[in-house]
Amino acid sequence: MNNPEIFQPKTTAEIDQMVARNPLALVISADGVNIQASPLPLILQRDAEGNASFIGHFSIHNPQLEIIRKNPRALLAFTGVQGYISSAWLSDRRYAPTWNYEVAHFEVDIYLEEGPAAAMHALGTLVSQMDANEAHPWKIEESPRAEQLAKFIVPFRATVLSCQAQFKLGQGDPGSLIQDSLVALRRTGNHGLADAMSRMHTLDS
Repeated sequence: MNNPEIFQPKTTAEIDQMVARNPLALVISADGVNIQASPLPLILQRDAEGNASFIGHFSIHNPQLEIIRKNPRALLAFTGVQGYISSAWLSDRRYAPTWNYEVAHFEVDIYLEEGPAAAMHALGTLVSQMDANEAHPWKIEESPRAEQLAKFIVPFRATVLSCQAQFKLGQGDPGSLIQDSLVALRRTGNHGLADAMSRMHTLDS
């Protein structure tokens, strides 16, 4: 992607947090002839050295599996908060409208795993993270059909080779424009983008 330095996140933690808040990725792969893309929830993990990988799973009926078996290289595209910034919101209407957003792209190699234990691990990892903030988190073991359902998925681990991230959140814009945008974003209900812009400009101050 075109990735100007001004829009690049300052820390790996910022990228990890965005991915954790928005775990549905578009998994894109090709074999030289065919291109496939699947929306899949993925869980980012890092080892003690900071090396990243993702846990996920495909349906056994997903035609993308055929491509992955030929060529494990793939792109994981995550989109965080996003939205249009209207010039109609601004006290100084000389500024043109724009679109603000968070995206992170990971180049990975996908390693398909086999067996019921790997499938249950992948499902359990996803549920554990997604239910972590619940008062009484659900556990995969509570379902009497979990092992049966696990037969219909192909779990995988995706090893991260590189990452590019772009958080375009008004960097370089004057404070008055940011404040006008935040007021309008909250008025129109886009609290996620307003929160992200607020975090960014707190960091910048």
